[in-house]
Amino acid sequence: MIFYLIVLLLLVAGAFWLGQLVLSNPGTASITWGVWSLEMKTATLVAAVLLACLAFYLSIALLRYVFGLRKNFSRYREARLGSKANRALSQGLILLTEGHWEKAEKVLLEHAPHSETPVLNYLAAARAAHMREAYSRRDELLKLAIESDSKANIAVGVSQADMQIISGQLEQAHATLTRLRELSPKHPYVLKLLAKVLYRQEYWDSLLELLPELIKQNLLKNDEMAKVQGATLQAMFQQYAKNKQTDKLQGLWKKLPSVIRENPEAILLYARALHTAGDELSCASLISNNLGKRWDDGLADLYGRIQHHSLGNAIQQAEKWQLSRPDNNPALLLLLARLYNQQKLWGMAKSYYESSLNQAPNTKAYLELAELLDTMKEPENAQRCYRLGLRYCIRGEGEKLTLTVTQRPQANPQAHSAVPLTPYNGL
Repeated sequence: MIFYLIVLLLLVAGAFWLGQLVLSNPGTASITWGVWSLEMKTATLVAAVLLACLAFYLSIALLRYVFGLRKNFSRYREARLGSKANRALSQGLILLTEGHWEKAEKVLLEHAPHSETPVLNYLAAARAAHMREAYSRRDELLKLAIESDSKANIAVGVSQADMQIISGQLEQAHATLTRLRELSPKHPYVLKLLAKVLYRQEYWDSLLELLPELIKQNLLKNDEMAKVQGATLQAMFQQYAKNKQTDKLQGLWKKLPSVIRENPEAILLYARALHTAGDELSCASLISNNLGKRWDDGLADLYGRIQHHSLGNAIQQAEKWQLSRPDNNPALLLLLARLYNQQKLWGMAKSYYESSLNQAPNTKAYLELAELLDTMKEPENAQRCYRLGLRYCIRGEGEKLTLTVTQRPQANPQAHSAVPLTPYNGL
């Protein structure tokens, strides 16, 4: 601003100086061009020159204005269309949210080429086409979205895969996500969507390969992704367990990341697989090691159902856990009941079954105790246990279990030796 003021003052001063110079030196100027000759006063010549300069400047300005009209009109038109496109985008998104999908698609596409972000118009229009199940139309609009902005390849691809998953087009979604993973191997949402697709397709081998990266990016936190991990491990474990391939089962377990091998649910799945495969020794060792570090009711339940190579050692181990857990954990009591039942120490088993069921009703435990009571020739107690178990299955409500003490008939020594119950009559 100061610069322009200084220039203006200099021009005014120069014009004043030039005017004073002309007025103080009056005279005549002569201009000759061939046969033509023109004489005028010096002041008139100066004024003519100034007027000519002014006319030249005005002519140039006029020409620039005339030739710039088209460009200015184009700018005005683009600005006007851009404003319309922005309003159309807002209106189209509102219509999309309200569920007017066909109208939303029309509004979004009408001014899309003039929008500042045409990719958003095409993506929203594709979503509208998807909602009205026009899948071929949706894919055409997604192609237009990529053509409008090549840098939005990932965003468009993710939207396409998401819509393909929703519409049940799993093979197409798999292909789309595989292509996106080539463009961005560690993109978190691409990996998450790919895991969901592989889970629904039951491609367990591919999903198992994906698990380390999912864990590394902490993408398995929510319940849905935890379900994906659990289903993958269970499917892979059972694949080897059913074929009794314990070597491959153990090899798979060792290859898993440590964060999975320390997960209680993964440990339980692996233990069950070892049990199914018939490797009871490894199963018992795995459970024993883990229960010594961290108690888990699921592992305790399994420990009581496996066939131990040494029941005496298993019972001793369970009794040690009982000493370290004075809270009478119902899962631990049930574990002891099952071990004593396997050892045919039926009086002890009966007592532990009763204590466990009165703390935490269990359908399998009701049945096991009822069958044990049948074996022990206590039909009334067995019938009571069957009834409580049936009502618990139907109503889901536990009831107090009280077993009556029955008077055993006097047995001969041979019969007594066949059913060793005498040491436990007091229980």
